[in-house]
Amino acid sequence: MKRRITAVLLSSILLLTSCSLNEAERGKLVKEDQEQEKNVELTLFYSGENTNWIAAIQELCEEFMNAYPDITLQMEYSSTESYTEELKTKEAVEEFPDIFEIDNPYMFESAGKLGVIDESIGKLVENPVRIEGEIYALPFYSTSYGIVYNQVLFKKYGLSVPNTYKEFLEVCKVLKQNQVAPLAIGGNENSVESGWINYFFLTQVESRTPGWQEKKQKEEVSFADPDMEHALEEFQNLMTGEYVLEDSIHMGDNEIISRMINQEVAMYYGNPSMLAKIWEAYPRAVDSDKTSMGKEIKNDTVQIRLGWFYMPDNEGKSVVIEKTGAKWAVSAECMKDKKKKGAAETFLRFCYDREHYREILQTMYAIPVTKDAVLYAAPMVQQGVLTDYRYAERSTEFLGNTDTPENFRTDMETVLNSVSANTMSVKTAVKLLDESWQKEIEGQVP
Repeated sequence: MKRRITAVLLSSILLLTSCSLNEAERGKLVKEDQEQEKNVELTLFYSGENTNWIAAIQELCEEFMNAYPDITLQMEYSSTESYTEELKTKEAVEEFPDIFEIDNPYMFESAGKLGVIDESIGKLVENPVRIEGEIYALPFYSTSYGIVYNQVLFKKYGLSVPNTYKEFLEVCKVLKQNQVAPLAIGGNENSVESGWINYFFLTQVESRTPGWQEKKQKEEVSFADPDMEHALEEFQNLMTGEYVLEDSIHMGDNEIISRMINQEVAMYYGNPSMLAKIWEAYPRAVDSDKTSMGKEIKNDTVQIRLGWFYMPDNEGKSVVIEKTGAKWAVSAECMKDKKKKGAAETFLRFCYDREHYREILQTMYAIPVTKDAVLYAAPMVQQGVLTDYRYAERSTEFLGNTDTPENFRTDMETVLNSVSANTMSVKTAVKLLDESWQKEIEGQVP
């Protein structure tokens, strides 16, 4: 009897111990499952042409993951110059990212690859990209085009910032007479194709025919029309004339900067990032020309002192292009997954948080797109750019924007390079541009 009781007691103890261990194990498994559900992994893809942009995004993502350790970002940037083509390839091999930089939202939205972004996030920026009323992309920062000039040379030859295009040509004439090349073109940012052609497009074409590209889609206008042909003639006259630094169309930023510092050329039409590059190469470029007592410095040895102005038209109005430097989008698949959707929205809000957003802007010397003004530490000339841009009447209607057929842009660059090198007539150019546009439109028809 004692043996039986002892056996029963031992069995009971073993059974209780077994139950206790199973509950502990089950609790551990439940906890692990909860943690697994809590952790989210997102893939993020962005362009890799600009090293400053790569560094800025990597730092932003690291700060985000430190702030949100339950969200992991798998980052990758493009390895080719054609970012959109690489994004298409990812779609084809079923490696489409969750969050990504996008150049042409319309193309990917029509393919069903973009998710709708909530209005609460869209309201953070001035002009979210809407397609049929829904938000599909968010601008991250803006840039524009204007004249970077050497104030030292302007002062030396008694020149003032021009108020009209005619006055701009007069400034060029005086500089040329003093053996200084008035203007450099080219550079890393394609100031010829992206900047100068749009200056003439906006002043000669868009100003007379608002919504020109939309009308072009409907075949209501042509590149061979008098206004467009005249714009291309004005473009060619400037590019091939005596005021442009010889061969500068083939120069990168570093060579143009070197020529400006050495006072070989006085002006460059580009975006504000050139100001930062010149400042980095020549720190004295932001020095004042006055003493601490407000008196003019005698025997000034500064070679270049940075200045900036937006190109005026013939009536004295500043021509200010509003060009998006980058746009974020989220995949449709990501937005279908509740956890991923929440994580993606958290990341987007983090991007526009004032503290982190300021770091991006400062790295890129970019113009903010948020509804709230965001200033960052920069030279006085850059602060002037930000102020002038914010209160300027800006145009988003330019060749190369999202209304321009994507493949046409490549053909347009080729044609414009030939026109600016004077190896192609304007008559031939307008014919080729019309043919390229029509071919692209026909290719989009189902």
